[in-house]
Amino acid sequence: MTNENQLMIGLGYCIFMLIISFIYFKYPPKKNNYLYGYRTKRSMQNNETWTFANKCAAKLLINFSIYSLFIPPFLYFLYPENNFIITIIIHTTLILSVLYFTELQLKIKFKKEENHKRRK
Repeated sequence: MTNENQLMIGLGYCIFMLIISFIYFKYPPKKNNYLYGYRTKRSMQNNETWTFANKCAAKLLINFSIYSLFIPPFLYFLYPENNFIITIIIHTTLILSVLYFTELQLKIKFKKEENHKRRK
């Protein structure tokens, strides 16, 4: 595979993931379910955590996918022969970091609300 092909495939992959992220943002799951959406123990506690987690995860996915569009052109100048595989590795790492950041946001938001309810 030529270096230019790797660049184009890497960009295509990032654009595809951005489109998927927009679809997830535009059409989030309405109800708590086991098939579609951001499903963790914390996010599935109730409908409020479910909605918040899915909105947060969708926004993060969009942001990370937009940032990922800059990876293939940048790598084209550094590692043109490994552009595609490095793009996949970096983008996958960013996608997995959505788990960490969403869980962190859930923990912060709902711990504050829990503390606020206890004070009343």
